[in-house]
Amino acid sequence: MIHISKNPLSGKIFNALRDKIVFMEYPPGMSLSDKELCKMFGVSSTPIKEAIRKLEEMKLVTVIPRYGTYVTTLDINEIRCAFEVKIKLEGLAGSVAARRITADKLEELRSLVERADELIKKGGQRKLIEIDTKFHEILYRSTQNPILQEILENIHCRCARLWNSALTDSVPITKVLEQLKGIYESLKKRDSSAASALLENHVLYFIDLIKSQLL
Repeated sequence: MIHISKNPLSGKIFNALRDKIVFMEYPPGMSLSDKELCKMFGVSSTPIKEAIRKLEEMKLVTVIPRYGTYVTTLDINEIRCAFEVKIKLEGLAGSVAARRITADKLEELRSLVERADELIKKGGQRKLIEIDTKFHEILYRSTQNPILQEILENIHCRCARLWNSALTDSVPITKVLEQLKGIYESLKKRDSSAASALLENHVLYFIDLIKSQLL
């Protein structure tokens, strides 16, 4: 069972560490010292341990008793399995979100895709990955299904690590933005079938890119 902390501080630390792992600032195999993390965040060990525990449950870190905490290595077979699950769950999320998305969430997506071109000019591929991740976070919340949201956020983080390690310089920015804009339009129209199909195709597109780079 995923550990859910009610401590907002540990939640902020978790988000910060998760992003550093996903964006490869903390590469696979890197040691994470509790003492150094306490110093970096200016906190006691309690919120650090809570954040580490959740990262471990997401399989982003491995805790070895008496030795320390390490960023997990990338397991291609595990990622392959994650993508298989992600395809169908993304489709489900699109279908559900199209029925339940609120006006404020649609506005968040509209603003994100409209600002995407300008943001990417400043940040390049890194910014594209951030935009894609943010887009999916909004989409998952829009399902109003916390179980589906939690599962997809977990899977998305694990798959995004592979994007950052293998596809950083090879993802066509224009193509990805077209896909995100198409998904937004389907949600705006409340078209469940289209949203589901577009999201599944979005995932399949990245699977094909990864295959071309790694196989």
